[in-house]
Amino acid sequence: MSTRVLFLCPHSAGKSLAAATYFRAAAIRAGLDVELDVAGPDPDADNMSNVTEALRAQGYTIDWNPRLVTAADTEAADLVVSVGCELETIPTDGPVTEWDVPMLSEDFDGSMEAIHRAAEALAADMTAQASTD
Repeated sequence: MSTRVLFLCPHSAGKSLAAATYFRAAAIRAGLDVELDVAGPDPDADNMSNVTEALRAQGYTIDWNPRLVTAADTEAADLVVSVGCELETIPTDGPVTEWDVPMLSEDFDGSMEAIHRAAEALAADMTAQASTD
């Protein structure tokens, strides 16, 4: 059975996009059965071009576009990961995993590296958990 992971960032156009993209690659390498989605409480019209360009330059495919997170999204998710959202903007009473990473606008490379590390760590944690179940 797939684990549904929802990645959120305020504008659903940068940090959550990178998180889902990096996590998908790590999950595939680990053989994890996951379904991924990206959303945010105040979505932009388009993905951040510098994020999509950086991800494509690293060989990744971009499969998500900004969209508004709904209560149905968070209810359907087994894991909700917030990358910079204020918790009160997320329509859920359930648990939210928060990743603390630098703002893309202040430290682009540092933010992308922190997101990549967090995504790899999440995949490793899920792999370890699956081996104990």
